[in-house]
Amino acid sequence: MESRERRSDRGAAQLRRYRHLTLAAWQQLWRYRSRSLLVMTCAALGVTGSIAAVNYAAGGRQLVVDQVARLGTNVIVVSALQDRGGGGRARSGSIVTTLREADYRALRRELPAIARSSALVSAGLRLKAAGLSKVAPVVGCEPDFFRIKHWAVAQGEGFDDLHLRRSARVALLGATVASDLYKGASPVGERLFINRVPFEVIGVLAERGQGLDATNEDAQVYVPLSAAMRRLLNVDHFNSLVFEVADFAALPGAVREITALLRDRHRTGALRPDDFAVLNQQELASTRLAASARLGFFVRWIGLSALIVAGVGVLAMAWITVRDRTREIGTRRALGATAADVFYQFALEAMVLAVAGAACGLALGWGVSRIVAARSGLPFVFDTGNAALAFAAAIVVNLAFVSWPARRAARLDPITALRHA
Repeated sequence: MESRERRSDRGAAQLRRYRHLTLAAWQQLWRYRSRSLLVMTCAALGVTGSIAAVNYAAGGRQLVVDQVARLGTNVIVVSALQDRGGGGRARSGSIVTTLREADYRALRRELPAIARSSALVSAGLRLKAAGLSKVAPVVGCEPDFFRIKHWAVAQGEGFDDLHLRRSARVALLGATVASDLYKGASPVGERLFINRVPFEVIGVLAERGQGLDATNEDAQVYVPLSAAMRRLLNVDHFNSLVFEVADFAALPGAVREITALLRDRHRTGALRPDDFAVLNQQELASTRLAASARLGFFVRWIGLSALIVAGVGVLAMAWITVRDRTREIGTRRALGATAADVFYQFALEAMVLAVAGAACGLALGWGVSRIVAARSGLPFVFDTGNAALAFAAAIVVNLAFVSWPARRAARLDPITALRHA
């Protein structure tokens, strides 16, 4: 019975002791407010930098995922390569002219897996409208091109097969072109001159942004394929062909069949290189996602480095604190404070500031991530799991760093400390 009461008394005394030490720690933090603010700032900057860096990489990955989802993974693009007529070296700005209407018809006839398709021609041409002029890419395409890309018309309407058969001089504008030429006014029904040929604007496409191939599709003008080939460019070949495969499982087979058929029609083999390239969106997306994953790996190391640098800052401030309070430590030890009491107080002071700074870093990380996403044109992503991991890592790193000066304070000899000038 007596031993139980003695244990209870010792526990109550120990509790009062830690309460006193905690109160003393809070008083010291308030007394040295500037120093406390510096420690919190170090901890906050480390967490903020780590979160913002990781969210930047996550935004880049999300952009690729959004682009793939927008275009679809069942898409195959056949592109004409650059002309290598000059000694086997590509001629700048010149593509081969072997991708023709007969090839296009043969591919659609021989490949039952193809659900939709569109041939494309494009060139940079002079646009004039509403007293303004600019050079922009003009793309000739078929109506199915917009269905393949899941691209809606924001204003007006799109062109159809009738426009295609008549080589109608109608145009769809990307959001950027419409804004640049018409300054916020509706261009639907207005006249647009493309290389001095008048076209009627029948619609404006929904804002889309950059595609997987680094092309800003909003900065382009789209006209019926026949109108582009006959009225603007006077060509009989295509720049590229776009196919949508009905079944994702048939995609690899369709790529092989397209390659084999075009090689046979163009009479290319082991001695002659292909004059075309066949690329499916899955391969392009995989390449971009792999690059994004590598970027994410390096960014995480940068985030960890930011936490370590912030921890070193906390360590430096804690070390300076111990040095400046050496006489105080000696006085407290002489009055009966144990080494554990000194360690507890100094570690508590540093950790309270580190935890408060890390919590502020979480809030700052959200704001900085939003600013970085807006400035870089990436979707805003706040990875809660990574933010929690950064917060926990900051606590662990700061605890490891503040333990060193706290142990140094606890090991100071009272006589030596009292003699400290």
